[in-house]
Amino acid sequence: MSQPLPQRTRDYVGEVTNTDIWSDFIIRPDDIFVCTPPKCGTTWTQTLVRMLITKTADPAVYNNAVSPWLDCGFRNREEQDRILAAQTHRRCIKTHTPLDGITYSPDATYLVVHRHPVDVHFSLRRHVENMKDDWLDYLFPDDLSEAFAMFLDRPASSKGTDDLTLASYLHHYRSFRAFRHLPNIHFLHYAELSRDLPGQVARIANILGTEIAPEMIDEIAEAASFGSMKENARRASQQPGFKSAFQDYAQFFASGTSNKWEGKLTADDMARYDARLSEMVTPADRAWLEHGQVL
Repeated sequence: MSQPLPQRTRDYVGEVTNTDIWSDFIIRPDDIFVCTPPKCGTTWTQTLVRMLITKTADPAVYNNAVSPWLDCGFRNREEQDRILAAQTHRRCIKTHTPLDGITYSPDATYLVVHRHPVDVHFSLRRHVENMKDDWLDYLFPDDLSEAFAMFLDRPASSKGTDDLTLASYLHHYRSFRAFRHLPNIHFLHYAELSRDLPGQVARIANILGTEIAPEMIDEIAEAASFGSMKENARRASQQPGFKSAFQDYAQFFASGTSNKWEGKLTADDMARYDARLSEMVTPADRAWLEHGQVL
C-alpha cells in the first residue's frame, strides 16, 4: 500500500505570514521551494539556488522580486503570484510555513533548511532589532534570560513560525520530517553549509539535476561566502529607489556565526534548554537540529 502524501490542512496567519495564497497557486513541475523557519539560511539557500539555475557566480542574481516569499502577509500576495506566473525560467520560491500549510506536488523540489535552535533565537533578536517596524519587539525584552524563557516556553499557535519559538520551530521540522522518505524533500543544515560550502553547492546541484563544472562549484561557493553576501547587500542598498524593511539592509547578514549564545546565557538558561529540547525530540533529531549530523 502506498503511503499518503502531504496535504495542506490548515492556514497560518501571523504578523508577517498569511498562507491563503496557496489555495489557488499553480505549482510547476520544476519549481524549487526553499522551506525554512526564519533565520535558518533562507536567503543563503535561495542565492545558491539562483546561482545554480543561472550558472552565474554572483549573489546579485538573487533578489526577492525574482525569488519571492510567496506567503508573506505584508506584501501583495496576488502580485507575487502574477510575478511568478510571468516567469519563464525555473522558479525558486521561499516559504517559512510548515508543510501542512503549503501545497505539495510530487514533481516539485522542496529544500528544507534548519539551524541550531539557540542560534536561531539570537539571530532573530538581531533581525528584529534591525527592523524599521516594531511588530515583533514584544518577543525580545531587554532581559536576555526572560526573552529566552519565552522562546522555550511559549506554545506553537496558528501563527506558525511567526511565533518565533522553539515549539513553532520544531513543528516546522516535524511537518517535513514525517515525509523525509519522499524523494523530492531534501534536508539542508546551516552548519553543513558553513562547514563545507563547496560540498553543499555540489549536493544542491545534484538535487536540482543541474550539470555544473567543478570550477563553477568553487566559484559559486566563493560568491556565496558571508563576506560576499554582505557586500552584495550593501551594494544593493545603495541603488537609487532601494527600499527595505530594515534600518541597515547589510545587517540582514549580521555575522554568519554559530554559538551566538556564548557569554549571553547563563548555565541555568542552557540547562532549561537542554531539558526542554530533550522532552520534545529524540536524540537523533536533536543531533541533526543542532549540528547537522546525518538524519
